[in-house]
Amino acid sequence: MSDKDSPRIVGSDDWTWMGRWSSKRGGFPTLGVFLIVFGLLLVAGQFLTIAEAGIAAFFLAIGVVLILSGVRERSDFALFLGVFIAGLALSDFLTAANVIHKNDSGWGALFVGIGWVLAALWRFQWGRRLGAAFFFGVVFALWGAFQVAQTQLDFPTDKLVGPVLIVLLGVWIVARQLRPGF
Repeated sequence: MSDKDSPRIVGSDDWTWMGRWSSKRGGFPTLGVFLIVFGLLLVAGQFLTIAEAGIAAFFLAIGVVLILSGVRERSDFALFLGVFIAGLALSDFLTAANVIHKNDSGWGALFVGIGWVLAALWRFQWGRRLGAAFFFGVVFALWGAFQVAQTQLDFPTDKLVGPVLIVLLGVWIVARQLRPGF
């Protein structure tokens, strides 16, 4: 290549662009097999309790993989999406394993809230702000805890949720004004 030639970003080779996927790709159709297995698990989950546990374990594994990927790559999206999926799947898995009862609502919100708080604290170690993720994690955890307490202890927590959320919003606003890193 001489100084007079313009640099090429993309080259061509006999009417095909370099870097293009070949139309005759070999290999195993992983996505297709995944969709087949996933669909069969969803169908089986409608009829079998053991399949419900399998589906919940599958999503729990996906959530854990996303969490690990988010921690490794320092990706907020993967971290919080993984926590969300894992928290809801953990609730379903514990329900399928008869550790918690299906009519006890609030476990998913509790697990997601605790996970978001822990993820926000983990991000804080990276030098990032706690911010809204921490606040929403606390809100979800309290909301879930109120629902669990209401069903487990027969305590009328529905009358306390609104005032507690208002107090938390006020604390968050005051904390943001006092500490710019929060």
